[in-house]
Amino acid sequence: MAISAKELREKREPSRQRICQMRDLITDQHLDFTPEERSEWETVNKIYDGLTSQIAVAERGEAVEAESRRVADNPALVDYNGRKAGKKRTAEEKTERKQKRDVARRGWNAGHIKEEQRALALQGWMRVQGGQAPKRDHEDAARVCGVNLRAKYLDMHLRETRDYRTIQQRAQAVNVNTAGGYTVPEGFVQNLEIALLAYCNVRAFADVMRTESGQDLPWPTVNDTAQKGRRIVENAVVQEQDVLFGQTVLHAYKYTSGLVQVPVELMEDSAFDLSETLGDLLGIRIGRIQADEFTFGTGGNTQPQGYVTGASQGIQAASSTSLAADDLYKLKHSVDPAYRSMPGVGWTFHDQILLAIKLLKDGMGRYLWQSGLSGGKPDTIDGDGYFINQSQASVIVSGAKTVVYGALKKYKIRDVSQIRMRRLVERYADADQEGFVMFMRSDGQLLDAGTHPLKYLVH
Repeated sequence: MAISAKELREKREPSRQRICQMRDLITDQHLDFTPEERSEWETVNKIYDGLTSQIAVAERGEAVEAESRRVADNPALVDYNGRKAGKKRTAEEKTERKQKRDVARRGWNAGHIKEEQRALALQGWMRVQGGQAPKRDHEDAARVCGVNLRAKYLDMHLRETRDYRTIQQRAQAVNVNTAGGYTVPEGFVQNLEIALLAYCNVRAFADVMRTESGQDLPWPTVNDTAQKGRRIVENAVVQEQDVLFGQTVLHAYKYTSGLVQVPVELMEDSAFDLSETLGDLLGIRIGRIQADEFTFGTGGNTQPQGYVTGASQGIQAASSTSLAADDLYKLKHSVDPAYRSMPGVGWTFHDQILLAIKLLKDGMGRYLWQSGLSGGKPDTIDGDGYFINQSQASVIVSGAKTVVYGALKKYKIRDVSQIRMRRLVERYADADQEGFVMFMRSDGQLLDAGTHPLKYLVH
């Protein structure tokens, strides 16, 4: 019978004690070993090291035996494929395991899920909510997307991609009938985000983030611009120069689309039509209110702070009824050069203000607005891109803040990860319709430590 690790440790104990005794003898009396003691020292260490190696082997063997007994005595210790723990996974099993983890983390936005599967999962959920049996395609798609067809509400994760311009351009291209648009399955969540973008273009230039929970999110700020390093003489004592930190807190305000009535016939029709219709309706409704509040929201503890509200005054225009090229140049140079060199710097204004800007010329008679002539190159004003925000002031009057310029990425939009859609059954039953309502939680705040990354022009 093999000797246990416990027995080997007991056998090693006299050697350990003798090593410690000889160590104390030499170190306490500051002596060296005699030839006899040197020989004994080497012998006892050799015995100790040999037993230590045997103990390691014994402990490993005991651990393997214990694990084998644990698996054999407990048949439940198997993975999702019915394979006992410890067996090497195949490439297919690894892929399936990775996909399941991705679904658990990202919902139906997992990378391996196709648009057709997302749309079928949504249609299947709505059919079940309406009291109809799902088809096999619906069940298969729901299983892939991690959707419970019989749940009373449906959680939908926003996509992680934030290239809204690319999304919008791609959607516009495929929705043209002559380009085969009717055959391209634009999924529900993507249509939702396109609609959000159309009515809340703030998302196109802001820094949009997503969190898993809706707890307050403190964002630290620091303004150390008044401090400089110092030149000192040799042996001088360094003086304190503390760094003062502040914070901006992002909340999670609740938005709703209001009720949308969906005929039963639509739930029975093409999954793609249903996804596009609901995505447009719900996204536009939420996008409208968010566009207004992300622009002029008062902040505090009741609603988001709009980026125009959070911006600082750059200049006052020379005229209360018109714009001048000098006004825009002065506004731009009222922003610190450090911000003007950051990625994402640019202008925002209403489309009618863009029209007025297009007519402006600089001192050399050249138009201030420059069209992007090459493919993919954006239009610019004095070299910087711009964004149209229809929630901003459209008429040049006294007191209007018509133009904003600066580091637009300093405006932070926080979305809580899941958009929730609920079904209302009885309210529209007499019209053979179902009511659906969507909820979304978001907040927006301008990150300004006191150095004013965004500034506006006021008349």
